[in-house]
Amino acid sequence: MESTRLELDQGMTDRFRRYAIYWTPQQGSAFEAFGAAWFGGENCGLDPELAARAKRAPARYGLHATLKAPFRLRSGATIDDMQRALDAFCRIRRAPEASPLGFIRHQRYVVLSPGGRTAAIDWLAAECVTHFDSFRAPLTDADRAAGEIDTMTDRERAYLEDFGYPYVLSEFRFHVSLAGPLETGEADAVRGALEPHLAPMLREPFRIEALTLLGEPEGGGAFQILSRHRFRFT
Repeated sequence: MESTRLELDQGMTDRFRRYAIYWTPQQGSAFEAFGAAWFGGENCGLDPELAARAKRAPARYGLHATLKAPFRLRSGATIDDMQRALDAFCRIRRAPEASPLGFIRHQRYVVLSPGGRTAAIDWLAAECVTHFDSFRAPLTDADRAAGEIDTMTDRERAYLEDFGYPYVLSEFRFHVSLAGPLETGEADAVRGALEPHLAPMLREPFRIEALTLLGEPEGGGAFQILSRHRFRFT
């Protein structure tokens, strides 16, 4: 097992306001190349205005799937602490596998999600949520206001209070966001444009080879990859 880390001095770490644990594509993979092209400005044959609007929200996070949603570090915790914990976590776990990814609509977004078995990935996501929650700072009133609590179910509100994010555990669905939010006709057009580019990657079972730690710059902007932590057993 090996991990890769961005070298960070203390002045740099102070510039991140939130952190997240995601699946991100392996370096050099077809998924990585697609994400770099799509979120880097390639329109895949779409009207430029629609393409820009479709990927504006997900581009902030890059091609990813959420395992531990963005959170502020608790007082006293450091990035190095988290990276050591991620190394230890991945050292004793096997890379989980699911059915091949396919296109679906999810909360007005065009996403990729496994079409069948997901138990191993669902279990990993639950472990990430609970295992790393000790690094998360408590919710603030501003966090609650930003979360649109009035639209949540009782269970989602409870998860928000307990884990800082409502869509975890029984409310979790593994997905890779590509575009959105969009109306139905727009979503269909985006899917039609992206399918030919992604089809070769959607034929084999999907596997998570590593966990990725990302940071959100203090001044806003796209999340940055800080380290990748490979599972020992693949």
